[in-house]
Amino acid sequence: MSSQRSWARKAAVIAATTATAFSLGACGSDSASADGSVMKIGITQGVPGDLLTVVAENEGFFDKRGVNVELMPPSLTTALSAAVISNDITVGTMVPGTLWPAIDKGACAKALGSTLGNTMDVIAQPGTEIAGDPTDPNTTMASIKGKTIGVTSRGSGMELWITQLLNDAGMDPAKDVTFVGVGAPATAIQAFKAKQVDVLYYGPTMAEQLPESEVVRVTDIIGKPGNALSSLVQGYPSASCNTIEQRPNDLLNYCKAMWDTYDFAQDPKNAAAMGKWMSELIGVSPAGGPAAWDALKSTYLPMTITQESWEAQAELAGSPAPVAPDFASSVYEPCTGGDPR
Repeated sequence: MSSQRSWARKAAVIAATTATAFSLGACGSDSASADGSVMKIGITQGVPGDLLTVVAENEGFFDKRGVNVELMPPSLTTALSAAVISNDITVGTMVPGTLWPAIDKGACAKALGSTLGNTMDVIAQPGTEIAGDPTDPNTTMASIKGKTIGVTSRGSGMELWITQLLNDAGMDPAKDVTFVGVGAPATAIQAFKAKQVDVLYYGPTMAEQLPESEVVRVTDIIGKPGNALSSLVQGYPSASCNTIEQRPNDLLNYCKAMWDTYDFAQDPKNAAAMGKWMSELIGVSPAGGPAAWDALKSTYLPMTITQESWEAQAELAGSPAPVAPDFASSVYEPCTGGDPR
C-alpha cells in the first residue's frame, strides 16, 4: 500500500473515531467537570513528548498554581484523542494527524500549546557508505537509495517525516526506497539488529539499547535548523471546547504551570531532575535518562503557537498535505498567545 493511501485510510479511521466520540459527548455522556475539580491529564509512556507534564506534576508546579491533577496513561494515541474530544480527560496531547481530522469532522477542540520539535534522526547498518554531511540531509539521503527503511508503521509520522527528508533531497520515496513497519523502539531495534531493515528511524531514547557505535549516521539534525524537520511540532496539549468553557480558570492555571515547568527545564541547574523524570517516562536506566535529556533539551518548546508554525505542520502531517484548520478558532489564545503569568 502506498504511503498516500495508507495515510488516507488512517486519517479516515481517526476522524471517524474522534467524531463519534464528539457526537457521544454532545449527546449527554459529557464528563467534563467544573473549575476546581480534578484535571485528568493524558500521558503517553515510553516517549518523551509528555515529559514537561510529568515534571510539572512531580516538581510541584501544578500544586503551586492550585491545579489538582491526575495523570492518566492511555494505551493508544487515538484513544487519547477520542478521550479529549469526549471530555473523558481534561487535557491530552494530540498530534495534527488526529486533531486536525477531528476538527474537520465537526469536533470542537483547541490546542493549548506546543510540546517538542524534531527528535528523530536516520541511521543505517554498520558498513553502509554515506556520502555528505549528516547535519545537511540533502547531501546524505541519496546514499540510502534502494534501501529498506524501518518506520513505526506504514503511514506513520515517522514515515511522513522521512519522506519529507527524501523529497527535499530530490528523491522519489515511492520508487527509491521501501518502507517497512517495525513498530515502537524496542521492536524496531530488534529488527535493525537482525538486519531486517537497512535503515531505521533513531533518537536519543534508543541509544541505550542501540549505541551509536553500532550504527552509521545518515542524519544528525535533532535540534538543528535548516532542514526539512526544523519546523516540526510533534503535538499539542489540547482540550475540548466544552472543557474550555466549563474550566477556564483551571486551564489558565494549567498553562501557567506549564510555563513554570518550561523555565525550570531550561535552567541548567535542574538537568539532574530532568534526567530523572526522563528515565521514568521513557523507561531507561538512571544513566540513560540524563543522556537523553541532554540530547533532547533543545527540542522542547514553550507553549506559544503562532499561525506560521501552525500552518507549517501541514506538509509534515499527511500525504498529500492536509489543509490546516482555521488558526484563530483552533487554538486557545489565552494559553498560546504568549506567557500568561
